[in-house]
Parts: sequence; structure tokens; C-alpha cells
Amino acid sequence: MTLVTDDLVAVEFASVLASSVHDMKNSIGHLLNSAEAIESLVPDNSIARDQVLALQHEARRINFDLMHLLGLYKFERSRQVVNPTVVDCEEFLIELTAYNESLLTSRGLKFSAECRGAVEGFFDRDLIMGILNSTLNNTYNFAESEVEVSCGTLEGYTVFSVRDDGPGYGPKVLKGGGEQMGRTDYATGSTGLGLYFARRITEMHCHRGRPGKVVLDNEGIRGGGRLQLWLP
Repeated sequence: MTLVTDDLVAVEFASVLASSVHDMKNSIGHLLNSAEAIESLVPDNSIARDQVLALQHEARRINFDLMHLLGLYKFERSRQVVNPTVVDCEEFLIELTAYNESLLTSRGLKFSAECRGAVEGFFDRDLIMGILNSTLNNTYNFAESEVEVSCGTLEGYTVFSVRDDGPGYGPKVLKGGGEQMGRTDYATGSTGLGLYFARRITEMHCHRGRPGKVVLDNEGIRGGGRLQLWLP
């Protein structure tokens, strides 16, 4: 007779859950592709276009959360998650802009991207792109009129910064800094998953004993929020 332990049940459940999340992510991907196709057919400055872009924003938010869950699952299973490569930071920002600009400007937000001297960085391109895309998608809800993303070098780190002119981060978020997940902020609906994922991934970028880090403060535009990714 085979005994089924609680640990085995937990592992099997986690695997089934991860598989289900992967399927949901694929479905959301198809939904996003359809939304982008519809967007190109809808006239500018129309109610229908605003509705399509709102749908796109929410679908992206769900997609990012699913990506974060899958990434954390791989991490907990001791699988290699981070694969750093040499990245052209200027080209990286161009791609980041292309993905986010139309959505943000549709809400009347001024969006700018600037490369401040960081010619090349060494990091996992896809994971960092995902974190920044998720962060910019969140500014859709909180920025008043302006969003800025920049890249530069500081103290031997490649530093990506996202700034907006919204209300800024609350005291609990600034104190926690993404160290804990699962405590829902009922004022915003945030579970902290995105920040937790960002912190775990940046810390896994390590060079000569120096890990990456996430820095949160309210040094954004006119006192708005600022998120920085420091990558060694």
C-alpha cells in the first residue's frame, strides 16, 4: 500500500495549479492579441477605443500577475529563473516605450523615456522587461498627468527608474518594500504580488557578491511615486 503524505499532496496540487495558471496565461495572451487587433480598427477619440484600451489595461494586469505566479513557482521549485545577458539599454527602452506608450497616452498621460548613459546592462531581459511593463501598467491607475521611465548607471549598478505624479506610495508599502506578499490593501486592491516578485527577481541578479535591489520612495514627479530597479 502506498502512503500519500501531506507533502506529496501539496507538491501535486502546486503542479496542477501551475499548469492551470499557464493555461490561463495563454488564454489571456489570446485576449490581448485580439484587443490589440481591435484597437487598430477603432477610430481615435471614440468611446469604443477607450473601452478597448481599458480592457487591454485590465488584461495586461491579469497577465502580469499570472507571469509573477509562474515565476515564483519556478523559484520555489529551485529551478533556474534568472538568465542574465548583455542588453543594449537604449534598444530596451525603445521596446518598453512601444509597448506602453499608446495605452498611457490614451488616458491623457504624458509619457517619456530617457537613457542616461547606461549603454549596456547585464540582466535577464525578459524578466526585467516584465517587471517594468507591470509597473508602467499600474501608473495607468495612479498617475495624474505624467509618467517617466529612465535608465542610467550609479555606483556600478544599472538603474531603471519609473516615476509618476500620482499620490505616491503609502506608508505601509514604503515600510514593507515588497518583502511580504498576500496582505491585500483594500484601499487599492493590491496584494503586493508585483512588488514581491520584483524584489525576489532583482535580488537574484548578483555580481561579485552584490545583489540587485528594489528601491521605493516618493521622489517621483512632484512628489509622486518612484520605483527603482538596481541591477549589478
